[in-house]
Amino acid sequence: MNKVNCPCGSLRPYDDCCGLFISKGLSPKTAEQLMRSRFSAFYLAKFQYIVDTEHVSKRHNADISELRKDQSGTTWIQLIIHRTAGGSQEDTDGMVEFSAFFNENNQFYELRETSQFANENGTWFYLDGKPDIQAINLTFKRNAPCWCRSGKKYKKCHAMM
Repeated sequence: MNKVNCPCGSLRPYDDCCGLFISKGLSPKTAEQLMRSRFSAFYLAKFQYIVDTEHVSKRHNADISELRKDQSGTTWIQLIIHRTAGGSQEDTDGMVEFSAFFNENNQFYELRETSQFANENGTWFYLDGKPDIQAINLTFKRNAPCWCRSGKKYKKCHAMM
């Protein structure tokens, strides 16, 4: 991905942001970094990372083929972090409240979740979350890049449908 901005919304290059964790195997230092990298992993369909960063007590539910199947018609669009509590390098637990926007079958949704994380021996893991998914009407500026990642402007892509 090199100079492409990270999907997590940090405005940093992927290789200097979530790519450090997803592609290079480093461990996130905070719960927020883990949340951002998990969003990027969903965005990029890096499902092994999703499974690997789930707490061991929850992994029995994680199945890469199921994740792939569940995500096959989903295009992740944007992540917004609303607030965090705890989750620093020194903490043993943390909370991240976020919204993740996605498109599924030509309908836009907002997933708003308060997620819990655990830090075990310096490694952060996703524990669980309380999701609330709502269908929403998203609007896009005509000259903005299209949400589908075609490389076209919105007005020349999905705005015409």
